[in-house]
Amino acid sequence: MSSPLEISVVVSTYQRPGHLKRCLQSLAAQQGVDGKYEVIVVDDGSQDETAEMVARFTRNAAFPVKFATHPHEGFQLARCRNAGIRIATAPYILFTDGDCIFPANHLRRHLDARRPGIARAGDCIKLDQAASERIDESAIRSGAFAKRVSFKQRLKLRRLHAKLLAYQMLHRDNRVKLTGWNMGVWREDLERVNGFDERFRGWGCEDDDLARRLRRSGVRVATALGYTHGYHLWHRVHSTTPQQWSAGPNVAYFQRPAVLARCLEGIRSRSLQHVSTRVTGGPSHAELSRQLAHSLRESTTGVEVEILLWNDGPANFTSDRGACRVLVATPEAVLPEAVQRAGHAVLRAELQQGPAAVIQGLHDLLRGIEPLAAPSRLAA
Repeated sequence: MSSPLEISVVVSTYQRPGHLKRCLQSLAAQQGVDGKYEVIVVDDGSQDETAEMVARFTRNAAFPVKFATHPHEGFQLARCRNAGIRIATAPYILFTDGDCIFPANHLRRHLDARRPGIARAGDCIKLDQAASERIDESAIRSGAFAKRVSFKQRLKLRRLHAKLLAYQMLHRDNRVKLTGWNMGVWREDLERVNGFDERFRGWGCEDDDLARRLRRSGVRVATALGYTHGYHLWHRVHSTTPQQWSAGPNVAYFQRPAVLARCLEGIRSRSLQHVSTRVTGGPSHAELSRQLAHSLRESTTGVEVEILLWNDGPANFTSDRGACRVLVATPEAVLPEAVQRAGHAVLRAELQQGPAAVIQGLHDLLRGIEPLAAPSRLAA
């Protein structure tokens, strides 16, 4: 039996019950969506009154409210959002954080923005400390908080919207940033890429990674700013937030050359043996190809990883751009630039050692670990 709900709102939080309370109050004030939404609060292991506050709010809420938590083991936003996906029952999921509040038509406008095969990238106006501290339940219910935003802040958001529309018109959708404090994605699209990659721990990059994998699976990312935006309440930055993006704890993993559209550690945990693979190679590697195909889950359709065994002869990748393409060669092999450009990563391995060396190297590549024989870095 299908759910009557149209949208599930996944709210991630940690140790900010005052902010979360105002976020929930803004969701309770939504108009035009009665009976169509649920709210799922996913807590990253708070040790304060967060759980009690959510329980009190739930008793009087006019919509379903669910709560999930886990032991705090560092900043695990990807884990929180995946927990929300598992609990959600609606076909469309809106992600946000517990430090954001929204206008009364926010959910209605996100529902209006839904299109098959499109993820909506929303945004928020950042409120300063003084403005944030003045916002109470009365200001949220009346919508007065939105009137306190300066003309300069509104102009900045309008300019961003115009820039994002220009990117879309120029088919540069990769410049449209998917940000977890306000983004809407179809559940089926999230399941296709296995949700958020839980190898991202600490601040940053999990949203960029999701956007990249959604695009690789065929989903477009388009701006939602023509429909709605949120408001971000001020708070001190998290301890893992770097001064520069490039210094973030997750950047190295994000920039790994071999990326699966369907990640290994997401909504469900998968091993390399669950990854559909195609092995391509010339006659000199026929036996190694056969052994790899036997050890891995070989597939000729729906290929996630294509392994091209290089042997100085004519050979090319055969899978589409959605697959992760890995060129495997001996440490001393000279690789044609055209073949290198067609792949995502080069894995150097002693092929005479058999499939074990290739499988271990591939395992390391997909987990962002440098193999002992470092691969050439290629653009994704």
